[in-house]
Amino acid sequence: MQSILRGGNRVLISRSTDVYTNLALERYLAENIKHQPKTRLLLLWRNKPCVVMGRYQNPYVESDIKYLNDKQIDLARRYSGGGTCYHDFGR
Repeated sequence: MQSILRGGNRVLISRSTDVYTNLALERYLAENIKHQPKTRLLLLWRNKPCVVMGRYQNPYVESDIKYLNDKQIDLARRYSGGGTCYHDFGR
């Protein structure tokens, strides 16, 4: 991971393209950085093709699981809320 620090601002760039690794990193940072109020953090990542769902989304309603399996597209759930989105190297 690359880190750029300027003042209280930090940009982290993940070198991983694995959605599960990047979501775990996001959660770790959210749970550990929030206690430092003057620290601003931006995490950038790129994932291989995957679909990421919010905490309360239903995978059978929000995605076509058979299609994802056929195309070997990972399906992941983030710990926070929000909708479902598609990630790949261009998005």
